[in-house]
Amino acid sequence: MIFNEFKKRKLICLFCVLGFISICSGNLIRPLPDQNLNYVNVIFEWEQEPNTKHYQIQLVDVGSDSIIVFDSIKTTVFVAKAGIEWDRAYEWKIRPFLENDTYGDWVGASRFNIIESKLGNVTINIHDESLMQPGLTMFGGPNPNRHTIVIDKNGKEIWNDAGYRFKINHVDEFGALYGNSDHSYPNFTACKIDYDMSFLWNSGLKVDPHDMKETPNKTYFTLKNVQSTGPIPSNNSWTEQFRALGFVADDTTNEFPWYAQRILEMDRAGNVIWSWNPFDYFSMDDFDNHGHTWQDAYINMEYDWTHSNALFHDVNESAIYLSSRHLSRITKIDYPSGEVIYNISLPSPFIALGESYIGNDLLFNFQHHIERLENGNYTLFDNGNISHHIFDHGLRISRAIEFEVIGDSACNMIWEHSLPPNLFGHAGGSVKVLENNNRLIYTRGNGAGTQEPSILEVTIDHELVWKMTGTSNYAWYRAFRIPSLHPDAYSIMIQPFSQITTSDTTFNGIMISDEENMVVSIMNESDYGQPYDYFISDKRNWIEQKKGTVVIDAKDRFDIDLTVLPDSKRNTAYSEISVVVIPLKHEYAKKHKKYLLFDDGNANMEGNHNAANVTQNVQNRPNPFNPKSNLEYELLRDGYVSVRIYDLVGRKVKDIFEGHQLAGTQSFTWDATSNDGSEVATGIYFYVIETANVIVRNKMLFLK
Repeated sequence: MIFNEFKKRKLICLFCVLGFISICSGNLIRPLPDQNLNYVNVIFEWEQEPNTKHYQIQLVDVGSDSIIVFDSIKTTVFVAKAGIEWDRAYEWKIRPFLENDTYGDWVGASRFNIIESKLGNVTINIHDESLMQPGLTMFGGPNPNRHTIVIDKNGKEIWNDAGYRFKINHVDEFGALYGNSDHSYPNFTACKIDYDMSFLWNSGLKVDPHDMKETPNKTYFTLKNVQSTGPIPSNNSWTEQFRALGFVADDTTNEFPWYAQRILEMDRAGNVIWSWNPFDYFSMDDFDNHGHTWQDAYINMEYDWTHSNALFHDVNESAIYLSSRHLSRITKIDYPSGEVIYNISLPSPFIALGESYIGNDLLFNFQHHIERLENGNYTLFDNGNISHHIFDHGLRISRAIEFEVIGDSACNMIWEHSLPPNLFGHAGGSVKVLENNNRLIYTRGNGAGTQEPSILEVTIDHELVWKMTGTSNYAWYRAFRIPSLHPDAYSIMIQPFSQITTSDTTFNGIMISDEENMVVSIMNESDYGQPYDYFISDKRNWIEQKKGTVVIDAKDRFDIDLTVLPDSKRNTAYSEISVVVIPLKHEYAKKHKKYLLFDDGNANMEGNHNAANVTQNVQNRPNPFNPKSNLEYELLRDGYVSVRIYDLVGRKVKDIFEGHQLAGTQSFTWDATSNDGSEVATGIYFYVIETANVIVRNKMLFLK
């Protein structure tokens, strides 16, 4: 085994960092050097190379020296979906295939590691592959430890939670991941992550781990226990045991601790900005008197009244839907007033006030995973814990159901799929309607006295097309079919992007041409449609600013034509184009690219005092260094110069110099301190020397 522990690397600033984006080519961006990855579908990203038709990646297995080549890659982002295995180390590099039909120089190499697999034994049965919904299956749960795993259709592990004990609760339509983690307990009992296990949001306090949802306003709904005092029923099978402990157990005396789950809405900072308490809106006359809840209360000496386990916010209706498992109830709540619009529940005698609620004939009980479909219908997993009391068959049967609500006053069953008795699931469970209208169903599968945790894909005509069965030590919570990993994957490219040679130097950028338009392309490299904000400008206002919001379909491209202003407006040799793109549902993946825009007609213009050039002998000595390194370069002409130090992920560390310099040899010393005077950590840094028409960047290594 190569790796025993996954070392988390924050990737929020990975893709592009404001203020430091290389204008020169030759940078590998992702994976980071020596990064430990928790997936085998690896995303590669690098800087655009000039005069390039397409790219080639060479991947070397460090342990075996075997080589994999990925060829004819049209953009600067590529996801490898084959050839990479768990518990291995790899080295990668790229090279461009140029417009003159030759390969350019290799860029790299850089090494990354794949951590160990986590998946135990599972059994896969493919009954009809032609009817399956393509994609990957994600599932997570509490046993043997809290975990989440992604597999392909054949059961090959693709991703895991890297030992963070993360349990998936929800995957939204843009591929964002929500759930709970035992990491730094209890601060992450509700959290949002990316596939690199960076925590993008967390509750910061102990909440109920069953569910959470994000709103378009970037607030978060979750659940949290709330306590009260209530009676013990006089006619329960456990009543006498309670009386033996000294309780009255007369239906009316408030003598026993009850708890439920209130709904919390939290902002980005973790502040509670809205809440809803079921003790204020539900009658305590309604409780489970047929299932296991009072037995559990006797054991735990507190009564889990509602056991709410699912919720979602419908923006269009301004309503919240809540599933209360122990009340066998779905509640529609007006938001923000909190008033109950309706309850869907069992009839009496199973729920005391059941006749006053709607949907009595649906007869679901102890349910999980309420969701609303695009057609307005609802799905849930009916665990059926007391179905042997409700139905004539006398068995405990779990079902996947779809139903409609008519005018907030009546319900109608649309579709139901009953599982065989051995696949009854007493806890957990989920139902997802897939793009091809199949249903992905998860059940605990403990109806025959054995544990058969199972994920099934069935058609609307009840044909089983795929099934995964885990071993008895597994208990999952929900299952999802996702198109792929990396919903945040996208690339930015600009054309024409060329290697430009002047009388003094060679650099990469865009030469203004009357015959060729400049185009910025945003390519959605993910399998989810995504909205993006973009803003394009340049330092000297040579081009017309462009900004907007666009939704780009999966694997599609959006082109932005740039208009160059008349040459009479240009009185310097170069400008610098800034391209900022923000994927609105994955804001951490913001990118900021900068490109040199060159006007050859003004390169040697008399009186152009800003046209300083860095040329030969750009170096730092010693390298590696401790504690100081001398930066030296040569200017051919007087002009503006800035010298700055950046770290490996693009954060500015030190401003060395900014101002006017005379032609000739120039030098500065860096003492390995940041702008605040503190000593930096051991590692690779970049010094960036910028003049009016070129930027030079080189590496330096600080060793303590």
